[in-house]
Amino acid sequence: MIIMESNVTRAPNTDPFTTQEGPVISEEASLISQEAPKTKGVSLMNGKVVKCVKETHDTWSLDIDVGAENLDYIAGQFISIDPKQFPELERWARFLEKLKGKREVVRAYSLASAPHEPYLTITVKAEEYWDEEDPYPPLLSPLLGSDLLMDRAIEVQGYTGHYVLPEDIESKTEQVLHMVAGSGIVPNWALLKDDLENNRFPSLKHTMIYTNKTFGDIIYRDALFAMAEKYKERFELINLITREEDPAVHGPNFFKGRPSTEFVSRYVSDASTLRVYACGAAITKYAKKKAKETGVPATPRFMEGVASILKDLEIDRKRFKKEVYG
Repeated sequence: MIIMESNVTRAPNTDPFTTQEGPVISEEASLISQEAPKTKGVSLMNGKVVKCVKETHDTWSLDIDVGAENLDYIAGQFISIDPKQFPELERWARFLEKLKGKREVVRAYSLASAPHEPYLTITVKAEEYWDEEDPYPPLLSPLLGSDLLMDRAIEVQGYTGHYVLPEDIESKTEQVLHMVAGSGIVPNWALLKDDLENNRFPSLKHTMIYTNKTFGDIIYRDALFAMAEKYKERFELINLITREEDPAVHGPNFFKGRPSTEFVSRYVSDASTLRVYACGAAITKYAKKKAKETGVPATPRFMEGVASILKDLEIDRKRFKKEVYG
């Protein structure tokens, strides 16, 4: 359940908002980030799952106790987990390796926890198998996205990732825009807790535009609403719902549809200094390959839409950090 940097596949990327590709966030995710923070390095830690919380119908949060001495990380970073450490997955991992003709890689999961909290927390959606998106079924997420590991030992490796708020952010901007969809909220939830609960950057305002299919799909729903109320001078939460006729029945900050340039611009105070942190689904490698073979363009997903919006707003890549899964 460990991931070493040498195991990470990196490739050139022509996306104007992307610097590099990296390890997975969910089953087959790629992590994209910038500006390496200073940390003590990556190490293997032995932990234990001490709590499992069902966030939505298909998403669970797991609290992992690795000891207080091992909580030296930065909000927004991730840990890596090797699926082959679990006996119930080992034979399936070997089977998938035979099918793929290559080693089954570790998976990286963004931390939902902030460093001042007593446990590491990951939030995992138990992914379905959609053969039009990926020729292979998910291996690890169905196990992590459940309560099956309660009281079980688990090895994790960390900490890695650059999806963090820099120490000098208050000198660069007065507003951070969080554009997230579904389980893409996970690292941004850590960023919010770390700043607001510790008052790390008192002059910074956070605006989150959170897209989901339904009200029931909102991860951390009650905690998010409570945070928006408690820190209303510094945190504004906007919810976009795509598969309900009238989301406004849930409250004044609920709207129907997906983010657009016009919609997002309503909540931006100064586009020339704005910092953006975005996380969500992108076109999968399998979909890109299929599009190349058939000549039919792949359907854009959430992160392609975000890139288009930020290009319209003239947000350059130095002011935009993103993590994508797909």
